[in-house]
Amino acid sequence: MDMDEEQKLSGGQNTDVVRIGDTVHRPVGPNSDYVHKVLTLLEEKKYQSSPRYLGIDEKGREILTYIDGEMGRNVEWNESQLIVVMKMLRDFHDSTAGSELCNGQEVVCHRDIAPWNTVLQKGIPIAFIDFDGVEPGTRIEDIAYALWTFLELGNPDIDINTQASRIKVMCDAYEFNNGKSLVNAIITEQQRVLEIRKSMATSGKDSEIKEFSKDRIKVIEDEINWVRKHEEEIESIFKT
Repeated sequence: MDMDEEQKLSGGQNTDVVRIGDTVHRPVGPNSDYVHKVLTLLEEKKYQSSPRYLGIDEKGREILTYIDGEMGRNVEWNESQLIVVMKMLRDFHDSTAGSELCNGQEVVCHRDIAPWNTVLQKGIPIAFIDFDGVEPGTRIEDIAYALWTFLELGNPDIDINTQASRIKVMCDAYEFNNGKSLVNAIITEQQRVLEIRKSMATSGKDSEIKEFSKDRIKVIEDEINWVRKHEEEIESIFKT
Protein backbone atom coordinates (compact mmCIF):
# COMPACT_ATOMS: atom_id res chain seq x y z
CA MET A 1 0.00 0.00 0.00
CA ASP A 2 1.28 3.48 -0.94
CA MET A 3 1.88 5.32 2.36
CA ASP A 4 0.24 8.45 0.88
CA GLU A 5 -2.69 6.66 -0.76
CA GLU A 6 -6.15 7.02 0.76
CA GLN A 7 -7.85 3.67 1.34
CA LYS A 8 -11.53 3.84 2.28
CA LEU A 9 -12.37 1.89 5.40
CA SER A 10 -15.71 0.11 5.62
CA GLY A 11 -17.78 -1.35 8.42
CA GLY A 12 -19.12 1.72 10.20
CA GLN A 13 -21.88 4.23 9.56
CA ASN A 14 -19.33 6.91 8.72
CA THR A 15 -18.41 6.19 5.09
CA ASP A 16 -15.86 9.01 4.83
CA VAL A 17 -13.19 7.29 6.92
CA VAL A 18 -9.90 6.56 5.15
CA ARG A 19 -6.61 4.94 6.02
CA ILE A 20 -3.35 6.61 5.00
CA GLY A 21 -0.35 4.50 5.94
CA ASP A 22 -0.52 3.87 9.68
CA THR A 23 -3.14 6.56 10.31
CA VAL A 24 -6.91 6.93 10.05
CA HIS A 25 -8.43 10.20 8.84
CA ARG A 26 -12.04 10.90 9.84
CA PRO A 27 -14.43 13.86 9.53
CA VAL A 28 -14.76 15.84 12.75
CA GLY A 29 -18.14 16.05 14.45
CA PRO A 30 -19.88 18.06 17.15
CA ASN A 31 -18.27 15.97 19.91
CA SER A 32 -14.78 15.83 18.39
CA ASP A 33 -13.12 18.34 20.69
CA TYR A 34 -14.19 16.34 23.73
CA VAL A 35 -13.22 13.07 22.04
CA HIS A 36 -9.74 14.40 21.36
CA LYS A 37 -9.35 15.42 25.00
CA VAL A 38 -10.42 11.94 26.12
CA LEU A 39 -7.98 10.23 23.74
CA THR A 40 -5.20 12.56 24.87
CA LEU A 41 -5.97 11.73 28.51
CA LEU A 42 -5.88 8.00 27.73
CA GLU A 43 -2.46 8.43 26.13
CA GLU A 44 -1.23 10.36 29.17
CA LYS A 45 -2.51 7.55 31.40
CA LYS A 46 -0.70 5.00 29.18
CA TYR A 47 -3.96 3.25 28.35
CA GLN A 48 -3.06 0.81 25.59
CA SER A 49 -6.47 -0.13 24.18
CA SER A 50 -7.50 2.95 22.19
CA PRO A 51 -6.30 4.89 19.14
CA ARG A 52 -4.01 7.87 19.65
CA TYR A 53 -5.12 11.33 18.55
CA LEU A 54 -2.50 12.87 16.23
CA GLY A 55 -4.11 16.15 15.18
CA ILE A 56 -6.03 17.59 12.22
CA ASP A 57 -5.00 17.14 8.57
CA GLU A 58 -5.02 19.72 5.76
CA LYS A 59 -8.60 18.75 4.88
CA GLY A 60 -9.85 19.39 8.40
CA ARG A 61 -10.13 15.70 9.28
CA GLU A 62 -8.97 14.25 12.60
CA ILE A 63 -5.96 11.94 12.46
CA LEU A 64 -5.84 8.82 14.61
CA THR A 65 -3.42 5.92 14.75
CA TYR A 66 -4.52 2.90 12.73
CA ILE A 67 -4.94 -0.27 14.80
CA ASP A 68 -4.39 -3.35 12.68
CA GLY A 69 -6.40 -6.48 13.38
CA GLU A 70 -9.72 -8.25 13.00
CA MET A 71 -12.95 -6.51 13.89
CA GLY A 72 -15.10 -8.44 16.33
CA ARG A 73 -18.50 -8.24 14.65
CA ASN A 74 -18.51 -11.87 13.44
CA VAL A 75 -16.41 -13.38 16.23
CA GLU A 76 -17.87 -16.19 18.34
CA TRP A 77 -16.78 -14.81 21.70
CA ASN A 78 -15.38 -17.25 24.24
CA GLU A 79 -15.02 -16.61 27.96
CA SER A 80 -11.30 -15.86 27.77
CA GLN A 81 -11.93 -13.14 25.20
CA LEU A 82 -14.82 -11.70 27.19
CA ILE A 83 -12.62 -11.47 30.27
CA VAL A 84 -10.04 -9.46 28.32
CA VAL A 85 -12.76 -7.14 26.99
CA MET A 86 -14.04 -6.37 30.48
CA LYS A 87 -10.55 -5.76 31.84
CA MET A 88 -9.97 -3.35 28.94
CA LEU A 89 -13.22 -1.60 29.85
CA ARG A 90 -12.27 -1.43 33.54
CA ASP A 91 -8.88 0.07 32.65
CA PHE A 92 -10.59 2.63 30.40
CA HIS A 93 -12.91 3.72 33.17
CA ASP A 94 -10.11 3.79 35.73
CA SER A 95 -8.02 5.96 33.40
CA THR A 96 -10.77 8.60 33.22
CA ALA A 97 -12.10 8.45 36.78
CA GLY A 98 -11.50 11.63 38.75
CA SER A 99 -10.55 13.69 35.70
CA GLU A 100 -12.09 17.04 34.75
CA LEU A 101 -13.54 15.32 31.68
CA CYS A 102 -15.95 13.43 33.96
CA ASN A 103 -17.68 16.73 34.71
CA GLY A 104 -18.63 15.51 38.17
CA GLN A 105 -19.74 12.09 36.98
CA GLU A 106 -18.13 8.77 37.94
CA VAL A 107 -16.17 8.15 34.71
CA VAL A 108 -16.12 8.88 31.01
CA CYS A 109 -18.40 6.41 29.20
CA HIS A 110 -17.60 5.06 25.74
CA ARG A 111 -21.31 4.44 24.97
CA ASP A 112 -20.70 1.80 22.30
CA ILE A 113 -18.54 -0.97 23.78
CA ALA A 114 -19.51 -3.74 21.38
CA PRO A 115 -18.01 -6.41 19.12
CA TRP A 116 -18.14 -4.09 16.10
CA ASN A 117 -15.93 -1.59 17.93
CA THR A 118 -13.41 -4.11 19.25
CA VAL A 119 -10.17 -5.01 17.48
CA LEU A 120 -8.55 -8.42 17.92
CA GLN A 121 -5.12 -9.71 16.97
CA LYS A 122 -4.70 -13.50 16.73
CA GLY A 123 -8.01 -13.88 18.54
CA ILE A 124 -7.09 -11.64 21.46
CA PRO A 125 -8.98 -8.35 22.00
CA ILE A 126 -6.49 -5.48 21.99
CA ALA A 127 -8.42 -2.23 21.52
CA PHE A 128 -11.70 -0.36 21.33
CA ILE A 129 -12.35 2.11 18.53
CA ASP A 130 -15.03 4.68 17.61
CA PHE A 131 -14.98 7.00 20.60
CA ASP A 132 -17.36 9.46 18.92
CA GLY A 133 -20.03 9.06 21.59
CA VAL A 134 -17.88 9.41 24.70
CA GLU A 135 -19.39 11.48 27.49
CA PRO A 136 -19.50 11.64 31.28
CA GLY A 137 -21.47 8.84 32.91
CA THR A 138 -21.33 5.85 35.21
CA ARG A 139 -19.45 2.58 35.03
CA ILE A 140 -22.60 0.49 35.06
CA GLU A 141 -23.89 2.11 31.86
CA ASP A 142 -20.96 0.83 29.80
CA ILE A 143 -20.97 -2.50 31.63
CA ALA A 144 -24.66 -3.05 30.90
CA TYR A 145 -24.25 -2.09 27.25
CA ALA A 146 -21.26 -4.43 26.83
CA LEU A 147 -23.18 -7.34 28.37
CA TRP A 148 -26.06 -6.73 25.99
CA THR A 149 -23.97 -6.48 22.84
CA PHE A 150 -21.30 -9.12 23.47
CA LEU A 151 -23.72 -11.73 24.83
CA GLU A 152 -26.64 -10.87 22.53
CA LEU A 153 -28.93 -10.72 25.54
CA GLY A 154 -32.41 -11.56 24.30
CA ASN A 155 -31.27 -13.96 21.59
CA PRO A 156 -33.91 -16.72 21.82
CA ASP A 157 -31.38 -19.34 20.70
CA ILE A 158 -29.26 -18.87 23.86
CA ASP A 159 -30.76 -20.15 27.12
CA ILE A 160 -30.78 -18.15 30.34
CA ASN A 161 -28.41 -20.53 32.15
CA THR A 162 -25.73 -20.00 29.53
CA GLN A 163 -26.27 -16.27 29.59
CA ALA A 164 -26.25 -16.12 33.38
CA SER A 165 -22.90 -17.90 33.49
CA ARG A 166 -21.37 -15.57 30.93
CA ILE A 167 -22.77 -12.46 32.65
CA LYS A 168 -21.07 -13.61 35.86
CA VAL A 169 -17.77 -14.18 34.04
CA MET A 170 -17.82 -10.71 32.50
CA CYS A 171 -18.86 -8.94 35.70
CA ASP A 172 -16.23 -10.79 37.74
CA ALA A 173 -13.58 -9.73 35.22
CA TYR A 174 -14.60 -6.09 35.72
CA GLU A 175 -14.98 -6.66 39.50
CA PHE A 176 -18.62 -5.57 39.39
CA ASN A 177 -21.16 -7.22 41.70
CA ASN A 178 -24.24 -4.98 41.98
CA GLY A 179 -26.83 -7.31 40.47
CA LYS A 180 -29.80 -5.32 41.80
CA SER A 181 -29.01 -2.34 39.60
CA LEU A 182 -27.76 -4.33 36.61
CA VAL A 183 -31.11 -5.29 35.10
CA ASN A 184 -32.37 -1.72 35.15
CA ALA A 185 -29.11 -0.54 33.61
CA ILE A 186 -29.32 -3.09 30.78
CA ILE A 187 -32.91 -2.12 30.00
CA THR A 188 -32.04 1.58 30.14
CA GLU A 189 -29.26 1.06 27.59
CA GLN A 190 -31.55 -1.00 25.36
CA GLN A 191 -34.22 1.70 25.51
CA ARG A 192 -31.65 4.39 24.74
CA VAL A 193 -30.64 2.60 21.56
CA LEU A 194 -34.27 1.80 20.75
CA GLU A 195 -35.08 5.51 20.69
CA ILE A 196 -32.07 6.15 18.46
CA ARG A 197 -33.24 3.45 16.04
CA LYS A 198 -36.79 4.83 15.99
CA SER A 199 -35.39 8.22 15.04
CA MET A 200 -33.06 6.77 12.39
CA ALA A 201 -35.90 4.72 10.92
CA THR A 202 -37.55 7.95 9.83
CA SER A 203 -34.64 10.37 9.50
CA GLY A 204 -31.63 8.21 8.67
CA LYS A 205 -29.26 9.66 6.10
CA ASP A 206 -30.01 6.95 3.53
CA SER A 207 -32.52 4.19 2.80
CA GLU A 208 -30.19 1.42 3.99
CA ILE A 209 -29.85 2.94 7.45
CA LYS A 210 -33.60 3.57 7.61
CA GLU A 211 -34.46 -0.04 6.71
CA PHE A 212 -31.85 -1.49 9.07
CA SER A 213 -33.19 0.67 11.89
CA LYS A 214 -36.77 -0.40 11.19
CA ASP A 215 -35.72 -4.05 11.42
CA ARG A 216 -33.81 -3.43 14.64
CA ILE A 217 -36.78 -1.87 16.45
CA LYS A 218 -38.68 -5.15 16.85
CA VAL A 219 -35.49 -7.04 17.75
CA ILE A 220 -34.60 -4.58 20.51
CA GLU A 221 -38.15 -4.60 21.87
CA ASP A 222 -37.97 -8.41 22.11
CA GLU A 223 -34.57 -8.18 23.80
CA ILE A 224 -35.95 -5.77 26.40
CA ASN A 225 -38.80 -8.18 27.12
CA TRP A 226 -36.31 -11.04 27.50
CA VAL A 227 -34.30 -9.15 30.09
CA ARG A 228 -37.46 -8.24 32.00
CA LYS A 229 -38.61 -11.85 31.91
CA HIS A 230 -35.30 -13.07 33.37
CA GLU A 231 -34.79 -10.28 35.89
CA GLU A 232 -34.74 -12.64 38.88
CA GLU A 233 -32.28 -15.05 37.29
CA ILE A 234 -29.91 -12.23 36.41
CA GLU A 235 -30.06 -10.68 39.86
CA SER A 236 -29.58 -14.05 41.54
CA ILE A 237 -26.19 -14.46 39.85
CA PHE A 238 -24.70 -12.09 42.42
CA LYS A 239 -26.34 -13.48 45.53
CA THR A 240 -24.11 -15.50 47.82
